[in-house]
Amino acid sequence: MGAARRDAHTTWTRLRGTRGGFTLIELLVVIAIAVILMALLVPTGKALRDGNRAMTCKSQLQQIGVALKAYCLDEGGAPPLYIDQTGDPTDPVASPPDGPGLMALYETGYLSRRETLHCPVDYYSPAGSDEHFESYQRYDEDVAATVALNRYSYLTTRGIEDDTSDWYRRQLQPAADIDSNAGTPAMPVNMPDWRPDDNTVITWCPFHVDAVEVGGEGAYQVLFWDGSVQRVRRSVMTDDSVGPDEAWKVGHQDAG
Repeated sequence: MGAARRDAHTTWTRLRGTRGGFTLIELLVVIAIAVILMALLVPTGKALRDGNRAMTCKSQLQQIGVALKAYCLDEGGAPPLYIDQTGDPTDPVASPPDGPGLMALYETGYLSRRETLHCPVDYYSPAGSDEHFESYQRYDEDVAATVALNRYSYLTTRGIEDDTSDWYRRQLQPAADIDSNAGTPAMPVNMPDWRPDDNTVITWCPFHVDAVEVGGEGAYQVLFWDGSVQRVRRSVMTDDSVGPDEAWKVGHQDAG
């Protein structure tokens, strides 16, 4: 019995000695598996981050929509961001729109967080600057627009004075020629009972166009007056031969 135990102990010792570490082939196999797992996980992680940021942006747009409606009910009109009567409406850089625009929602308490006005993927303006909080009322040179000023994502009026026009109620606020000068653009006027069409674009966000898709094509996130945030294909927003001749004229029918 003693000899059998010694033989078993000797065999176990040898086995332990032969398995004291990884062979080179085993080590290479482990490294290869780790590389494959990393290759699978990195794109997944990026997709999750992109998706989360797009969801955050959508939530912020919805909050802006709710705050804007409350502001309009109380104030009789949308927060001012409108064409400068004394400037050149064809040159938004030299003659940018007047008024605080969407920032008024925060300054008057309709939005609790100023950061709601900043898209998490808007890396174009430094933190702390005024432009940092203008993600949803920025000049978007990529969108379709026959008038340069209509490239602003948020604008209270688009200058449609004719109340029989199909686009009259597709403005956030009605327009009127308040100075009787045909050479200057129409200005917004307060009408307490004014209600834009549900199809009216409040604003849009272009920053997720490389992360969110519709039918395999990058898409903008567009906030409509009815509170919905819908994805509209990049070509519809930027090419007037594909979508409406002006980006602000897109509607529910153009989404998805």
